[in-house]
Amino acid sequence: MNAQTSCTTQSEHGITPRAEADFGSYHGLLASVGFIAVLSLAQSDAAWAATAPSLGTESTYAIVSSTFTNGPNVALQTALTGDVCFTTGPSTPPVSSIGTTTTPCPGQTGVDQGAAISVLNGQSCTFLGPAAIDLNALIIGANPPGTIPPGCYFNGGAMNIVTNTTVTLNGAGVYIFRPGGALTTQANSLVVLAGGACANSVFWAPVGATTLGANAAASTTPTFAGNILDAAGITIGNFATLTGRALAFGGTVTTAAVTIGVPTCAPFRAGGGADIPTLSEWAMVMLAALLAIAGIVVNRRRTRPFPQTPSH
Repeated sequence: MNAQTSCTTQSEHGITPRAEADFGSYHGLLASVGFIAVLSLAQSDAAWAATAPSLGTESTYAIVSSTFTNGPNVALQTALTGDVCFTTGPSTPPVSSIGTTTTPCPGQTGVDQGAAISVLNGQSCTFLGPAAIDLNALIIGANPPGTIPPGCYFNGGAMNIVTNTTVTLNGAGVYIFRPGGALTTQANSLVVLAGGACANSVFWAPVGATTLGANAAASTTPTFAGNILDAAGITIGNFATLTGRALAFGGTVTTAAVTIGVPTCAPFRAGGGADIPTLSEWAMVMLAALLAIAGIVVNRRRTRPFPQTPSH
C-alpha cells in the first residue's frame, strides 16, 4: 500500500492519530474538570446562597405592629427614622424625625409581610442543628467564631447572642436567619456589619418572639442590624439601636428609649446591578456530575482499540 492509500484509509475510519490525541486530551481535561468540580462542591462548607424578599409597602416603615408600646419616660422616648403604623399606640408617641404615622396599619403591609416571610421560609438554608445556638460562638468555614458570611441559616431552636459579645456579618450579600424558636440578644451584645454588608439585605424571621437586649448607655453605635419580621412580637431593650425595621404585623412592638432607623444603604444586587438568576448549589452539583460522566464516557471510548486498516 502506498502512502496516499494509507492516509486515505485512515481518514475513512474517522480521525487522524494527531487529531485523535488532541480530541482525547480535550475530553480528558473535561473529565478532570468535572471531577474537580464535584469534589470542590462536595467538600465545600460554604453557606447556602440567599435571596432577599421584597418588603413591598413595608419598606418605608421602621415599625409595623398591632400594638405599639413605648416607654413611659417622656425624656427617654423612642426615636424613629421611618414610617410607623399600629392599631393601638403608646400614650406618649415616639419622636419621628422622618416619616408618617398611620392608624391602623394598612392591610397591604400585612400581605407584604406574609409574602416576604413565605419567601424567607421557602429557601434552602444551612442547617445549624436541632437545638438552640449562640451565634457569637458559631463557626462557618474558616471564619473565626461569630463571623458569619452571607447566606441562609436555620436551626431547630432559639438563636441567641450572649452578653457583651459581637456577631459580625461580613461580606456583601444577603443574610437570612430563621430560628426555630425565639431570637434573643442579651445586654450589651452587638450585631455589626463589615466587608460591604448592608442592613437592608439582612433578614431575621424567628418562629418565637424577638427580644433585643438593653445597652448600658445611649450610643450612636448600632447594637443590632437588619429587618426583623416577627408577628410573635418584638421587644427592644433600653438604649438599644436598631438599624433596620421592626415588622410585627398583627403583633406587638415594645420599645423604651430606643433608636430605630430604616437603612439607607443600597440592598445587595448580584453582579452589582440588577438581580440575575443563579443556579442553586444542587444544580451546580448536578452540572458538575454530568461534566464528569461525559468525560468518563469519552475517555472509555478513546481507550477502545482503534480500527485496524485492512491489509491489501
